[in-house]
Amino acid sequence: MRGDMRGARFALPLLLLPALAALAACSGDPPPPGAVTAEEEQQLNEAAAMLEANSIRLDEVAPTDGNVQ
Repeated sequence: MRGDMRGARFALPLLLLPALAALAACSGDPPPPGAVTAEEEQQLNEAAAMLEANSIRLDEVAPTDGNVQ
C-alpha cells in the first residue's frame, strides 16, 4: 500500500504539468504594435522625474534686457 501512495504522489505533478503548460500558452492578447513595455515605461518615468527636478518655473525667470513680451 505504501508503494501505491508514492506513485500517486509523483503522478499528480506529472499530470498537472501539461495542464499548466497549456494554461501558460493561453495567456492574454499580445500587446498592440507600438505599445510601451514595462521597462520602457519605467525609463520614461525616470526621465520625466529628472526633467521635473531640473526644471524652473517661467514666472520665476526675470527678463535680462527689461523687455517683457
